[in-house]
Amino acid sequence: MNDDNLTQKKLIKKIIDDASGAVAIRLCAIGVDLGIFENLAHNGPATSDELSSRMELNERYIREWALGLFSSGYLHFDKKDRKISLNPEYIPVLVEEGGKFSQKGIIQLLNSTLLPYHDLLDAFKNGGGINYDKIDQGFWDGIDQTGCTRYRHFLVKDWIDEMPELKSRLEQGSVTFADFGCGSGRSTIELAKKFPNSQFFGFDLFEPNIVKSQRNAEEAGVSENLKFIQWDVSNKLKEKFDFVACFDLVHDMIDPLEGMKTIRSAVKDDGIFVLMDIKCEDDPADNKGPMVPFLYAMSLHFCMTTSLANNGAGLGTVGLPEGKVKEYCKEVGFKTVKRIEIDHPLNAVYEIRPN
Repeated sequence: MNDDNLTQKKLIKKIIDDASGAVAIRLCAIGVDLGIFENLAHNGPATSDELSSRMELNERYIREWALGLFSSGYLHFDKKDRKISLNPEYIPVLVEEGGKFSQKGIIQLLNSTLLPYHDLLDAFKNGGGINYDKIDQGFWDGIDQTGCTRYRHFLVKDWIDEMPELKSRLEQGSVTFADFGCGSGRSTIELAKKFPNSQFFGFDLFEPNIVKSQRNAEEAGVSENLKFIQWDVSNKLKEKFDFVACFDLVHDMIDPLEGMKTIRSAVKDDGIFVLMDIKCEDDPADNKGPMVPFLYAMSLHFCMTTSLANNGAGLGTVGLPEGKVKEYCKEVGFKTVKRIEIDHPLNAVYEIRPN
């Protein structure tokens, strides 16, 4: 009997392949966080001695790291001159911040999302979850990076064009736009840059996000038409806005239905609510594609668990399909839900109106 096709051997091969990919991401995260990829991109090939001197890092660690990523296909290593180099075509993917092809953010996310592990095991046994204050800083850095790319290259360049009334009114100005759950402010900043005649407000519960948002706004040179405010979406606002947006927020909420009620009360009767969330199916078993395991892992390590840590609904990363969006909108008083046609591997966008 030929045992080459045994189910067990196929599974073992898959485990080895997955393990190789997992550790390669860890090595890539080191290259991103320490700026080693950036150094190679800007200063060219170097031996491990030269690179360690250039960066004031330990040579032995540099050498082992580089050989690991050479074996994974991320770096080139010349056996004759012992120099490490980065393919110039890889620079937009591994080095550029906010570039259309940048994957720096997902590398940081994948590396940091898997922490804290033992707290997660405890939640499996005892319920509850992991609160924001236990989430590794690398996770927030990754969110910042992925948001920078997504909002700079998709939101303001493609998605807004699919909502002509919204775009026209923002261009004319004298309207207000509230970004609920603005995170590090990347979405709000890109919108404020694109539409300087309108006023933008970024709201977020997490105080460090507000600090980062203000810093990002200063670096982007946007301040005249932009303001960031720390605020909990569970508290209704007195103000009403022409436009309100939530980008990847609702599925994270402790109480998404109450959050949607707050959003509805913040939108003027002739206004528009722009909802961007994870693209997913009504039956979670129908979610398919190479990113789906990542989405469920994100849910366990952040989206679902941070909600459950606060006795929340725990919708999870793929917990807001179109059917649930329409259900919530009907319940809180939004009458029109239009899914915008976009081509994006992770996100769905909806234009929602009170009338």
